[in-house]
Amino acid sequence: MKEKLPVTIFTDQDAAMAAALRKEWPTVFHGLCTWHILMNAKKHLRKDKAFWKKFQPHLSYIFYDIDSEREFDMAWSTMVADCFPNSEIADGHPWLEYLKKFRRRWCSLWLRDQFTARMLTTQASESCNAQVRLFLKPKHDLDLFFIHFSSLLAEKRRKETESDYNGKQSVPYIMLEDSPILQHAAKVFTPDIFNRIQKQYLKTEPYIMETLSDTRDDGMTGYLTYMIEDGERSDERVVLVDISTRTLVCECRMFRTFGVLCRHMIKVMRHLGDFGEASMRSIPDHYILERWTLEARKKVVVDVDGCVGPSADSENDAGIGIAMRYRETTAMLNQLATKLSMAEEKDYNNWMGVLEKVCNEANKALSKTITSEDRRSIPITGLTLKEKSNPRSNGKERYKSMNEKERRRKKRVYRKGMASNEAVTPNNNTQPDDHLSDLDDTIAQW
Repeated sequence: MKEKLPVTIFTDQDAAMAAALRKEWPTVFHGLCTWHILMNAKKHLRKDKAFWKKFQPHLSYIFYDIDSEREFDMAWSTMVADCFPNSEIADGHPWLEYLKKFRRRWCSLWLRDQFTARMLTTQASESCNAQVRLFLKPKHDLDLFFIHFSSLLAEKRRKETESDYNGKQSVPYIMLEDSPILQHAAKVFTPDIFNRIQKQYLKTEPYIMETLSDTRDDGMTGYLTYMIEDGERSDERVVLVDISTRTLVCECRMFRTFGVLCRHMIKVMRHLGDFGEASMRSIPDHYILERWTLEARKKVVVDVDGCVGPSADSENDAGIGIAMRYRETTAMLNQLATKLSMAEEKDYNNWMGVLEKVCNEANKALSKTITSEDRRSIPITGLTLKEKSNPRSNGKERYKSMNEKERRRKKRVYRKGMASNEAVTPNNNTQPDDHLSDLDDTIAQW
C-alpha cells in the first residue's frame, strides 16, 4: 500500500491481533466485529432460548441506536436488570465487564467519528475467504495454486469491469427529475451510491426545518431538522451551515462515517437552494468522495517499479489496467462502427476486408499463451499431506463449537420425540417444531 495505512480495521477480539495492531499501526482505529461479539456472548452467557429472546434485542439496540453516553448507561442498566433478574451477576460478569470497558470499539455512538463505510463486522473478509476456497484445494502444488488464484483474480476483475461499464453506459432512474441535487449526483456517483443518496433525499419530505440562531462567530448558522410522529418530535438533528464555504456539519455524522450526505444536510440544502442560494443546488466538491464516483478507477495505475499498468516482470499484476484498456478499445471501435455503417457500399466492403485481416492477425498473436503443460512444475520437498484419520478410532474428534453441539442435541431430542410419536400413532403427520431453529436463524442473520 506504499506506506499508506488503513483508516479503520475490525477484528474478532483476538488478543494477539490487538497487541500487534497497537505496536505496528498505533494510529489506525481498531474496532471489534459485532457478529463475533454476539457469538462470544452465546459462548460466555446463558444459552437457553428464553434468555436470548430478551438479551439480543437489548444488545442490538446498544449496537446501533444509542445517541448519547447517558443513553448508553441507561440502556446497559436496563439490559442487565431485564436479562439477569435474579442478581446472578451482582458482582459483575467478567465478559460483560470486558465488553463494557471496550464499548468505544463496537458501539455505533463512538464509531460515528471513524470512517467505517457502514461496516461493523468482518463480513467482507469472510466473504473473500469463501470465494478463495472455491478455487483452491489442499492438494494443489504451487503451480496449480497460482493458476487457480489467477483465475480468481481474473473473475473478480471481470466483474469490476462489467460494473464500471454498466455504470458508465446506463443512466440511473431519478424519481424527482426537477431536483438539481439528484441530477448532479446521478452524473457523479456510481449507481449504488446514487441510490443511497436518493433514498436520503426522499426521506427529507416529512421533515420540518427551523432556524436556531443568527450567524455565529465562526460564520456558521444553525438549523434544526425534525419529524412529527404520533404528535411528538423525532430524529431531531442540528445542522451547522457556512454558505460562504459551502460547509455543512450534522450531528448524526453520517458523512464522516460513510462519506454520503445525510437526510438532514440534504433538507437544509434543499431549503437554502429553494430560497435563492445557488451554491446549495448541487453537492459541494468536498462532499464528493473519489472512492464513490464513476471516475474512481480512471487514474493510471503505477506499480512499485514505476511501470504504468501491468509490469513485465510481475505475473500477479497481469489484470491491472484491464478496465481502462477495455474502455479505450470499446470507445474506438464504437466510433469506427458508426462511421462504417454510414459509408458507401464499396468503401464499407474495402474497410471490412482490412478489419477482417487485422482481426485474424491479432487473434493469432494473442492466442499464443503458455499452457499448463509448458509450465515448469516445482516440487515441494519436506512437506507431506496429512492423511485423514478415522475420528471414531485413531484420531480425536473434530472440535465442535457450543453452537454446533446445541444444534446436534436439539436434533437428537427431536428425532427421539418423533420416533416415539410414530410408535404410538403411526399415521401421525405432526410437523417439526420450527421454533427449535429460531435461535440459530437469528444468530445467522448477524
